Amino acid sequence: MNSKWQIYRVGLIDFWYYDEEEFYFLDGRMLLRGANGSGKSVTMQSFIPLLLDGNMRPERLDPFGSKARKMENYLLEEGDGRDERTGYLYMELKRKESDEFLTLGIGMRARKNKKMDSWYFCVTDGRRIGKDLYLYKEEKSKITCTMRELKNRIGEGGKVMETQSEYAQCVNRLLFGFETQEEYRELLNLLIQLRTPKLSKDFKPTVINDILSSSLQTLSEDDLRPMSEAIENMDGMKTNLDTLKESISAAKQIEKVYDQYNEIVLYDKALLYTKAIKECRQAEEKTVQTEKAILENTASYQAEKEHYEELAGEEKLLKEEKDSLADNDAAKLKDREIKISQEIRELQKIVADKKQQEQTKNEKRIDTEEILKKQEEKKEEKWSEIEEYLEEMESDTDGVPFDDFSFMKEELCEKKEEEYSFDAHRKLLKDYTKKVEQGKQLLLEEKAVQERYSTFLQDLDQYQDERNKAERELLQYENQLHEIRQELIEQIYKWNQQNEELHPEAEILQEMARQIENYQSDSDYWAIRNLSKKAYDQKNEALSAEKTQRSWQLSELKKEYDAISTELRQWQNQKEPEPERDAAVLENRKRLDERNIPYLPFYKMVDFDQKLGKEKAARLEEALLHMGILDALIIAPQYREQVLQSEEGCCDRYLFTDAEYVRNNLMDWLDIDNPDHDMFLYQNVSGVLSAITSGRSDQAATWIDEDGNYKIGVLEGTVTKQYTPCFIGSTAREQYRLDKIAELQQLLDEKQKEIETEEQEIEKIQSRLKKLSEEWNTFPKDHDLKIAAKECEKQEEKLKDLNEKIQQQKQRVETERKKLDEVRLRVQEACQKCYLKARLDLFEEVQEALKEYTECLNQLQICHKDYINTLHYIRSQEFYLEDIEKDLDDIRYELGRNLTQQKQKEAELLAVQEQLKLTDYEKIKSRLDYCMERLSVIPQEKEASARKRGELESGRKILEEKQRENQKITEKLQDKKIWLKKVFEQEYQLGYVMELSTTEKVIEKEAAKVCSQLAGKFGNDRQSDLFGKLQAEYHKNRGYLLEYQMTLKTLFQDLDEQTSFLEMSMKRIDVSAKYHGTVVKFKELLSILEENERVQSQLLNDKDKELFEDILANTISKKIRARIQASKRWVEKMNDLMESMKTSSGLKLSLRWKNKRADKEEQMDTKTLVDLLQKDAEIMRPEEVEQLSRHFRSKIAEARKEADETANMQSFHAIMREVLDYRKWFEFQLECQKTGEKKRELTDRVFFTFSGGEKAMAMYVPLFSAVVAKYAGARGDAPRLISLDEAFAGVDEMNIRDMFRLMVEFDFNFMINSQILWGDYETVPALAIYQLVRPENAKFVTVIRYTWNGTVRQMKTKKDVNQTEKVSEGVW
Repeated sequence: MNSKWQIYRVGLIDFWYYDEEEFYFLDGRMLLRGANGSGKSVTMQSFIPLLLDGNMRPERLDPFGSKARKMENYLLEEGDGRDERTGYLYMELKRKESDEFLTLGIGMRARKNKKMDSWYFCVTDGRRIGKDLYLYKEEKSKITCTMRELKNRIGEGGKVMETQSEYAQCVNRLLFGFETQEEYRELLNLLIQLRTPKLSKDFKPTVINDILSSSLQTLSEDDLRPMSEAIENMDGMKTNLDTLKESISAAKQIEKVYDQYNEIVLYDKALLYTKAIKECRQAEEKTVQTEKAILENTASYQAEKEHYEELAGEEKLLKEEKDSLADNDAAKLKDREIKISQEIRELQKIVADKKQQEQTKNEKRIDTEEILKKQEEKKEEKWSEIEEYLEEMESDTDGVPFDDFSFMKEELCEKKEEEYSFDAHRKLLKDYTKKVEQGKQLLLEEKAVQERYSTFLQDLDQYQDERNKAERELLQYENQLHEIRQELIEQIYKWNQQNEELHPEAEILQEMARQIENYQSDSDYWAIRNLSKKAYDQKNEALSAEKTQRSWQLSELKKEYDAISTELRQWQNQKEPEPERDAAVLENRKRLDERNIPYLPFYKMVDFDQKLGKEKAARLEEALLHMGILDALIIAPQYREQVLQSEEGCCDRYLFTDAEYVRNNLMDWLDIDNPDHDMFLYQNVSGVLSAITSGRSDQAATWIDEDGNYKIGVLEGTVTKQYTPCFIGSTAREQYRLDKIAELQQLLDEKQKEIETEEQEIEKIQSRLKKLSEEWNTFPKDHDLKIAAKECEKQEEKLKDLNEKIQQQKQRVETERKKLDEVRLRVQEACQKCYLKARLDLFEEVQEALKEYTECLNQLQICHKDYINTLHYIRSQEFYLEDIEKDLDDIRYELGRNLTQQKQKEAELLAVQEQLKLTDYEKIKSRLDYCMERLSVIPQEKEASARKRGELESGRKILEEKQRENQKITEKLQDKKIWLKKVFEQEYQLGYVMELSTTEKVIEKEAAKVCSQLAGKFGNDRQSDLFGKLQAEYHKNRGYLLEYQMTLKTLFQDLDEQTSFLEMSMKRIDVSAKYHGTVVKFKELLSILEENERVQSQLLNDKDKELFEDILANTISKKIRARIQASKRWVEKMNDLMESMKTSSGLKLSLRWKNKRADKEEQMDTKTLVDLLQKDAEIMRPEEVEQLSRHFRSKIAEARKEADETANMQSFHAIMREVLDYRKWFEFQLECQKTGEKKRELTDRVFFTFSGGEKAMAMYVPLFSAVVAKYAGARGDAPRLISLDEAFAGVDEMNIRDMFRLMVEFDFNFMINSQILWGDYETVPALAIYQLVRPENAKFVTVIRYTWNGTVRQMKTKKDVNQTEKVSEGVW
């Protein structure tokens, strides 16, 4: 958790009468004091609340709410010689527990006669104005930065904003973290009310009550959302359910007629199919019968052929016999008789035919007269039909502005027996119908566009709701990310403070803060950490280098220690001291030993004479050392040549014993060390000592004097006289060894101490390195920073996507609006053309009327055509009757003439018969008669036989043709049967009427079953009648089913096109719809809708239960209960605080939070409501649930009604906020009590009887409480900023002390001003005090600084403040 922000410093640059001034706070507290006009109010109003939201409205700036003085007046006053001025105001905040800083500010540029420019900024990387960041350019005079220059200076370490709203959101995000800007604005408004100087006369208890109520913490958007969304969803579901029920009702109306239509269509097709089956069977039977007839005909034909041949033979014989008898006269007369008889018979036949013709014609005349009578009746009927159609058409055009009907009717009636062309009328009707259709289509298009427009608007609203939700969520994510960032920045500063070794520079920490402020999900957090890598590496390198250096030194010391230790052991092991020898000398002596050449070191062979003093002995040994004699080898002369033959890498000094003797030699000062009294040794050594002169001598080549001066050949030298003898004499050598041991031991001890010291230092360095590494590794981790950044970016992307969708949706809405305007314009034009109002139902009615009118017109035209045809037929029949009468006359004339001819022939026959009586004809008569009679008959019989045979042959051909025809008919009937079976089967398989069967026999049975079950069910209704009813119901109810895109489409139209068996059309109308984009049959749609109704009803009940049992009873109630309990605790705390305060008059204040009474019967009072809300849903009785439900439903309805009545376009979410605003269920009541009086309500009347101090007490205490309640909605690290103008004016000293105590206890960061207060009360632990002096309205302000530490008030200079601030930031 981040430590709280605390206001630390405010500053003004080139503003009002300040060139550059800054005011430090102490523990977030400051008091400005001064006389009227000193500038204390102007100074204070320039920061709080101005820098909290950047709102520069004059009434916001002025504590009295005056609009007289604008912000630009504080930059350029009247009479100001400057043309423009740029100034800055800033506020610096610091975390209590770290050195993390945040700066907010405003820049302003005022120019004469121009609008003031303003910009806003924040510095988030820890840089501080006047220390790391300057708002002016360092030149001869300080010139303030422009906005562009400020942007460049702040860079990525903050932000420069150009709009006040963006700045307000930024301040809320960085400093306070309120969930919504509205909550933040409410806080600022409360701060402005609190700032009001002397609590002006407008303030009274009722106002305070309202302020207190509004200051209570409201339910958050997230708290309210489940409830409002649930009710909105329920309302939407109920609306959908009602719409669904209307749709189902409409669908059932259609279904009722549609079922009848389906039945009659199936019946008609079944009837045709069964009829085809019957016809096929009949045709098959007829074919069998014809086949039988053909067989019988063939047999008859063969018999007749044989009969004809018999007749031909008989005729031949009879002709021969007749010829023999024909020469007789009687035969000739007989022949004439027969001929005349034949002629008479022919005439009789002709007469009979004529009589028959006369009778036929007479019958035709009678029939024609009957037909004429019937046609006259038909003509009258047709005209009556025409009049009926005209009346129906007149009825159809009633209300339809189609005037041509009256003209058409008039013409038709005037020329009733003339042909009438309906073409012109049809053309006008067609044109008008087309206009109406176009108008209807335009209205449908308008409706569709309107629906799309409404849908797009709804979608836009939904997107905007989603965006608002996303913005709220983004704000939460941003606040979360900001908190994590701030916490991390503070941890880094704390980490730096707590570090012992690793201390990155301030610029590095600021850069870290900048990068953390700008951290994104793809940012590398370790790159931020690595900003301190340089400091770490430098420190690590320095410590490692020091460690390495000290380790080397330690190693060297240990080597020295080992060397000294080794040398010490050698000295301790009785080693005699030897002069230093180089490697060549040692190598040479090794060579001598190898060659067995005896030698004696000079210093070992001698000792000092006892008479020789220590000083001289020392000088002598030093001189011998310098001369090279001390460690030279005494060699016998015989080895001279061997030893002087030097080898490479070997050298030495030699003393040969055969040297020339001199007087006054070293034998005077040195004794030969010869404890064994070896003469040879003595001689050799004495020979050497005798060759060196003791004392200075000009003649001697080699000498040593007492002062240690010496000479060897041409070389002379001196000694240091600081030498201690250690080689000559065994005693000296032993002493030297002991001294050397002591010296080495001391040196060894010193080295040991140095080693220990070095090891300690190395250990310290190692510890520091370890500490450095630990500090490096304990750099604050990012924890949830990346996740929070990723979630924030994801939400930003979501918001961006929603904004893009909103923009696209706005474009769609705008496009649809333009389309709607365009369509409406076209609709208006179409309506003007049709002389109709722009109503779709009207156009549909007119269109339906025109359709019926057109059908009537078609029938009228047909009827009129029948009428005219009847007239023509009557006329043709009249002509025909005339022709019959004429034909009768002709027939009667011919009949008379034929009768006359018949009489003449009969007379002639009688004469011939009389002549025959006079001949012998009787003798041959029988045979001749027989021959003549047979010969006269046989041709007829032959003709009859031939005719019969011909008839039989023709009959056979006819029968064969008939058979072929029957076969064709049978095949055709079979095809028709198959086709009608297909027709019926397709209709049957729709399944609209009966269950489905598949086999052919079953299909035939089903067809017969359909005919049996449905016969007589339809009364006089035909398929076309039911189709008309279906259309009527469809159009009547279609409006309720628009969303399902109901369509009437034609099925089986292809069947009509595929065959010639068209006794009736096989096509039918099918009702279909679309459900979720899928085409479904009407019955399926109805089933789906009924199922949806059942599911939605159940879902609505479940949602209602969920709303009042889960959301309201379990979720919302808990939150409301928590708010109410918190408010009650807050009231109790306020009462405790107010009880502890006393005024000089003994006034005590208290606060009551009273329940409100119910407004309506179905609503509950607050106590009952709260009691119910405090119960868990599980233990609520059903009647309590119902009571709770009824209460909120009543409230919701009331709020909606009020919103509708006031035309308030209030969202349902806002309505729910009102309904569930628990603050309106209670009311605050201030109570007061004076000493000796009873407690009473502090009404406005009582309030105005109080003294000034009592009024102030009654105002400040509740207002302070309200501010605390408002700040409860902010983040935990937000400072509680307040400002008071003319603070506590009129309040007595004791109560002022308590007021300050209250502000401290409330942890307020306050900036207050007063004419008289110092604020130096023991209830205030620390306070910065500034005395502002502006004598005689001077154009400058002098600032005198004081501090109060809870005990003492001290004056401070600006230099003191700056120095103290450098030493200890946070306290000065």
